[in-house]
Amino acid sequence: MDYFFGFKSAISQPEAEPSPADTVLRLVERVTSSTLLEDKRDACRAIKALSKKYRLEVGAHGLDALIEVLNGQPDLETSSFVLDTLCNVTSSEVFEEEGVGAPVGEQFTEIFLKKAENVISVITLLDEYDFHIRLPAIRLLMNLLNNKSKEMQEIVLACPMGVAKLIDILSDSRDFVRNEALLLLIQLTKSNANIQNIIAYERGFDQLFQVVRSEGYSDGGIVVDDSLQLMLNLLKRNASNQTVFREESCMKHITPFFQSCQQSEGGDPTGSWSIQKISNVHSMLQVVRTLVSPANATQVVSPAQKNVAGCGLLSELCALLMSPGVPADILSEIICTVGESIRGCRSNQEFFGQVMASSSPPRTALVVLLMSMVNEKQPVPLRASVLYCFECFLYKNDFSQGQIIQALLPTSAEAMQQISAGQLLCGGLFSTDCLSHWLSSVALSHALVNNTNNRELLLRVHLAIAKDVAPVSLLQQAFSILQLGGKLQTRLGILTLLSTWLADSPNSVAQFLKLPNAVAFLTALVASNEHDDQEVLVQSLCAFLLGLCVVYNNDANSNFSKESLCQLITKRIGVETFVDKLAEIAKHEVYSKALKHPQIRINTAADIQFDHEFCRLYKGLEGVIAKAVAPPTSPKGAESPSESMALAKYKDVIREQDGQIQHLRQRLAALEGGHIAAQSKIEELNVNVQHLQDQNTLLKAQRNNNVIIDEGEPSTPPPESSTDKLVKELEALRLDNERLRGQLEEQQQAANHYVGIPPSDVQVCSFFRQPESTSAANPLELELKAVKSRLEAMETELGDSQKRLADCLSVNAGLQDEIERVKRDQEDLLVLLADQDGQVLKYKDRLKNLGQTVSEDEDDELDDLAGDDELSV
Repeated sequence: MDYFFGFKSAISQPEAEPSPADTVLRLVERVTSSTLLEDKRDACRAIKALSKKYRLEVGAHGLDALIEVLNGQPDLETSSFVLDTLCNVTSSEVFEEEGVGAPVGEQFTEIFLKKAENVISVITLLDEYDFHIRLPAIRLLMNLLNNKSKEMQEIVLACPMGVAKLIDILSDSRDFVRNEALLLLIQLTKSNANIQNIIAYERGFDQLFQVVRSEGYSDGGIVVDDSLQLMLNLLKRNASNQTVFREESCMKHITPFFQSCQQSEGGDPTGSWSIQKISNVHSMLQVVRTLVSPANATQVVSPAQKNVAGCGLLSELCALLMSPGVPADILSEIICTVGESIRGCRSNQEFFGQVMASSSPPRTALVVLLMSMVNEKQPVPLRASVLYCFECFLYKNDFSQGQIIQALLPTSAEAMQQISAGQLLCGGLFSTDCLSHWLSSVALSHALVNNTNNRELLLRVHLAIAKDVAPVSLLQQAFSILQLGGKLQTRLGILTLLSTWLADSPNSVAQFLKLPNAVAFLTALVASNEHDDQEVLVQSLCAFLLGLCVVYNNDANSNFSKESLCQLITKRIGVETFVDKLAEIAKHEVYSKALKHPQIRINTAADIQFDHEFCRLYKGLEGVIAKAVAPPTSPKGAESPSESMALAKYKDVIREQDGQIQHLRQRLAALEGGHIAAQSKIEELNVNVQHLQDQNTLLKAQRNNNVIIDEGEPSTPPPESSTDKLVKELEALRLDNERLRGQLEEQQQAANHYVGIPPSDVQVCSFFRQPESTSAANPLELELKAVKSRLEAMETELGDSQKRLADCLSVNAGLQDEIERVKRDQEDLLVLLADQDGQVLKYKDRLKNLGQTVSEDEDDELDDLAGDDELSV
């Protein structure tokens, strides 16, 4: 009975469940070892089921096996399981099934990308139309791209037809597959011009416009926005793709997009735009602005502007601009787009100047926009965009600039009743809104840019402030506003207008100097010791305006001639202080931003902003003003001779250093040639050593045989052989070489005293050749005599050189060329002797390798060992 209960309890005990790692290992083993397709497919299905909850275990143990299955071209169902598993393993998100933990997708992505064949296998599977294959393949590529974008872009570029296969998926009739491919291409084209160009040449623009058309243009969903974002990636900072876009007549596909905006709105002012529609229209406007941006080259912008007008896009934009119900942010973007479409293009500017707004009485679109600009109730970004559009309208447009100024001159009463652009701008100067002051001043200054005639005409403009007050000139009124102080934007705007007005206009400068207290006011502001950032900026602008009065002064006013103004600046301000105040503009961050791009970006009325054209004017005249203001008698001018001498000295130093660099380069080239020759010589000597070693081995064997045969016979002293003679001759040569080296070292030290070469750097060596056989003793003696005669000649030449150097140093320091020649001769001698010494050392090493013992300290030892190694030489 006890046995029965024990057996029952043993049966009832559950077995221990395997760990997740064990389970994964068992499944991976089935994948790698199974021969039946069904078993391998079932194992892949099971691994897929575990890949979310146990991603770490699946990636660590099964990634290599899954990659092997993927590269082995399995059936479609198995491929689907493998792709889904790899998607889960490489994903950067944390799944709910696996709980909280550090994402490991990037590490597994790095392992997967070690072989480019893995990615190529995934791209190859895109040819399969089955969405169970195509969709997970796209998602896997997306995961890899998100984790390692640069590496993936390089692999995709290397893959044959890789980008073309991705573009073909855009024509997939299944929206969910196409949308995934769209997201993949957006990520793939970021910061890679090569991929961008391939997509453009593969007619990618037509595919994208087809998607936008099928989705309903501006009323479409997020897919339209994604398509336009991909289009932006292809066009931004890519002139070649912009050319392809224009040559393929893709601009005509944009016109229906904006036509659909008006049709969907139906002219209902109460109609509301959805958030998605606002995003879609904004993205399409960005596409148009990318094509006509001023940052592009002129040869790219000009044809694009003509296409915008030719396909009716400019007309549609102007119609949408005047349509009611358009959101303020979209309206601002439309205004900027229209402005860049007409900037510098006379035909487009004329077209825009004739666009009429649906108002009573009828007014041009330009006047309506300027009315919005000076209206302080309008959003600030909208007002800034109107100013940008107005600047683009006047850019390189002398005719329209003249019309703006002509409308301010005295004319008939009927014409005065019509509101003109110039009147709106002058009215903005008297507004209580500081931002209106700045906007109106900058806008009016653009009517004077590069137009000297308009500067003269504007002097005739007079304004009537009140009924009982006599009209005053616009110049005087602008200066009066500046004298009143006010907020920073007001003063910056007036100073910008006055600076543009006075630049390159001597008559305007003369009229300005006639204003009461004009020079005194500017001098006092520049000389003030304010440290507030805003006040420093105003002082800098005042210094620039005062400098223009100096540069463009025609001396019509004797009280404020050019010379008197310079003396006034020197006494009241100081030249250094004036120049420092003048340079403060360039140090401001706003100046750098405005100089890069003409568009004005203001978010709030308190934002400080500079005008692009004013920054260009300041950049061109800052140095001119600094030179004109500095008088010849100023401390700075007095230092100019010493500065010139210092500059000449530095130039001489630079010239000398350049000569030294050239000399060292030539010397380096010579040393490299010598090194190559030495290497070839070393190889030749190595061959000779090997040949001698072979002979040594053979002679040793023969000597052993002779010893065995002659054993038992009385030993007699052998006769002196050729080897003994050679060893003795080598020893004699060594002694002579040591003596010559000592003499040359003494002479070299004496020469170094004059040429400045440290004795430690001198290497005196031999120049003997190794005899290749015992018959080389006589040539060695001849060669030794030749070397001795050469050395004696060199010693004689060295003595003569030393005498000449001593005479030259005592008579004239200008004979340094001779010293340089002697130095070069010494260096050549050192090179030759270094080669000699190296060869002697090699010969000694060869004798040692052959069994000889050579010592420089004990001269008799070599003679004692010469007989023992007679056969080895």
